[in-house]
This record gives sequence, structure tokens and C-alpha cells, in this order.
Amino acid sequence: MSTLMTQDSPSPLPYVAAPEQTATAADPAQIAFKAALGYIVSACLNVAIKLRIPDLIGDGVADVRTLARQAGANEDYLYRVLRVLEASQLVIRPTGRAFELTAAGKLLRRDVSGSLAPALEWIADPLHLTLYSELQHSVKTGETTFDAVYGKPFFDWSSQPENAEEAAVFNNAMTSISKMCIPAFLEAYEFGSFRNIVDVGGGHGAILRAILKEHPGVRGTLAEMPSLLTSANSAIAQDGLADRCQAVACNFFESVPAGGDLYLMKHIVHDWADEQALRLLKNIREVIPAGGTLLLAEAVLDDSPAPHLGKLIDIEMIAFVGGKERTAAEFRELLAAAGFTLRRIVPTKSPLSLVEAVPS
Repeated sequence: MSTLMTQDSPSPLPYVAAPEQTATAADPAQIAFKAALGYIVSACLNVAIKLRIPDLIGDGVADVRTLARQAGANEDYLYRVLRVLEASQLVIRPTGRAFELTAAGKLLRRDVSGSLAPALEWIADPLHLTLYSELQHSVKTGETTFDAVYGKPFFDWSSQPENAEEAAVFNNAMTSISKMCIPAFLEAYEFGSFRNIVDVGGGHGAILRAILKEHPGVRGTLAEMPSLLTSANSAIAQDGLADRCQAVACNFFESVPAGGDLYLMKHIVHDWADEQALRLLKNIREVIPAGGTLLLAEAVLDDSPAPHLGKLIDIEMIAFVGGKERTAAEFRELLAAAGFTLRRIVPTKSPLSLVEAVPS
């Protein structure tokens, strides 16, 4: 459709600037449409990661024709996808139809330290679009979206053999996020003062293994679901930690291993609504010694208008598992109900803080 416009006529659509106008970041219509079209950026990001476009660009500049040939993609369509990522500050165009990764774009490579490719592949996975198309149902009913769409909780669904591929994408994403946070955690907190750390729900044990490598005098126990024990123990052995660390089967809603003086959980409590989170915390309270410490690595919301990654992850909790991100006051109340006293919240150079509590 074409529209004849004179210099004085308004734009035919509210989000298209007239020739003499320059849209600004503060333009209300631009803000509204950018918010509404965010799923398109997510879809383009997912395509680029799956086609390994960031890896193909690497440290240099790559023209779209070469990228399309290497990725087995349509050149024109790939160019249009990359143009969206350019607007999102993930790539730049030094010349013509050639692209270079920005500092943020380099995190999409799988072959670099601190890669976020596995995490972002999961976050931008088409499974999310399927769920979020039904988000209104959850907002109206209070039901977790995944349960409504798939008929069972996410963790039950992902443990089924036919969903192993999707589960692997999820588990790799969680490991990627852990690796992103590890340096910030090690810098912000003195883990070396503990004798035995129990990492509850720690996946492949990335954080626990990093702590043990940093502090040779500390021992560790990784408590995880049985399906992850083989890969977790393999990772522990590869890091040369088998003499100081073991992975054990655990259903943390039933019990957690005793013997730790620090109980660590990263992004576990946020997966659960208050009732389930309280049950989990009470199970830890039953085995933690009087002088022990509980440490939760979680996003802590300040409930202000300021941007915070946790506010978006909070909606992810509605869609996938029924949990929630919490404010400091909500953590204090939840911990008190489980028999803990919130001692302090330690900010880190990551989206997560360390919520430290002790038995009441």
C-alpha cells in the first residue's frame, strides 16, 4: 500500500515519522510500538543464535552474502533480521551490508568466555511465544500458563524423555546464567569461611564447583534431581573435585541433605509461590545447624519504576512455573515464616543479589 504525502501532511501511521520529523526515544507512539513489537526482536535473536550468526561474524566484519551462504539462509531475509538486531544494538554496520558484533553482540557467541548464547536461546525460544499467547488466561485466573497449555507443571513436562531436547536447552541456559554470575558472587561474598556448602538445586554445579576451585579448604554437596546426577558428577570429576564434592539425589520438597554450614540456592526460591517456597525453606531449616547460614541468589526488586531485569523474569515465573520475584520485605516475611532471620542483602555485579539469612 502506498500513501501520497505532502510535506505538510501527517504521517499515515502514528509510528512512522513524516519526512520533516525525527522520531525521538521519548516519542509516545514510538515507545508504545516498541513495547508491543518486542516479540519480533526476540524471534530475530533466536534465529540468529540458532543459525550461529554471531559465531560466523566472530571478531571481524562479515558481509551478509557470506553469512547467508555459511548459515544456509536466504540472504535478503537474513539481512532484514540483522537490521532488527542492529536497531537493538547487538550488531553494527561499518559498511554497506556487512555486520560487526557490538560488545553485547559478542556475548551471543558460543566460543567466548561469559557467553550468554545458551541462556538467550532459551529465553527467546519459540516455546515462550506459545506460552505468552495464553498469558491473558493466567492474568485472569491466577493459573500458571504452562500448566494450562500443557496440562502439567514445567518441571514434570521437561523430565519426560520426549522433551529431552527442550530440557537440554533449559539446563544449558541455567548453567550459562550461573557462569555469568559466578565472578560477581565470588567477588561479593566470602565463601572460604565455610566448611561444607550444600548447593540445593544447583543444576550441573557450576557455582559450587567455582567456589571449591577458589577455596581448596571447602567441601561441597550438590543436591539435584536424579536425571542430572550423571552430568553433574561428570563435571565435578572433570574439574578434579571428586574428592571434595559429590552430587546426590534430592527432592527438596521432601528433604535436603544434612551436614552443611552454608546452604546455597541460586534462582530456586523464585520458581515457587509462597506455599511451595516455604515448604522448601522449612526443609532446610530442619537440617541447618544453629550457626549455619542460608544464602539465596535472587533478583531483589525495589518495586520502583526503575528498569530491572527481575520485573521481566517475574512474568516468566507466571508463564512457566508459577513462582515470583520478591522485594526485600517479601523475602524477610517469607524467611521469617520458615524460621530464618534475614541478616543482609549483598548486591553483586550481576542481576542477582545474595540474600543472607540465619536460623531464628
